[in-house]
Amino acid sequence: MRKQAGFTLIELIAVVIILGVVGAFASLFLSTGMRGALLARQTQENAQSGQIALQRISLELRDVNGGTSAGTAPQVVSGSSILYTSSQTALPGARVLAYDATNKRITVTPNTGQAAQILVENVESCTMTTTGASTSHDILFTVTFTLTGTSQNFSITVKPRNTIITPVVS
Repeated sequence: MRKQAGFTLIELIAVVIILGVVGAFASLFLSTGMRGALLARQTQENAQSGQIALQRISLELRDVNGGTSAGTAPQVVSGSSILYTSSQTALPGARVLAYDATNKRITVTPNTGQAAQILVENVESCTMTTTGASTSHDILFTVTFTLTGTSQNFSITVKPRNTIITPVVS
């Protein structure tokens, strides 16, 4: 009788099991790598959104020249909004920089009655404060916020170019 060439059933089952184990580990490594890449991308997008918002907030608060009506002081309301007048020639008038906790975003309203413009979304927490006194010309506005998915705070402290009345905190 002649011996037949080929694989036995046991050899085929062993190969299938080995390929299954190798495939499981390969998929685990690929999924871990993809999760890491997606997390890095989200972190980068959050950082970019936060930096753009900080730049816009700086531009807004740098040109504060008073409160929302003539001769009044800017007003910080409950640490979540700043009511002020801007001296920007392109966009003068009463403005509001506000944190909307319900919709998790920071907005700026260019003029009373106009729609709010979104500066940054997915904001977990935000505080807006003021320090200093107009007598020493050292008034500073500080805005600090945290975005969803990041543990880092984004913060900016701005000194207005103009001499203004000491802001009211309510």
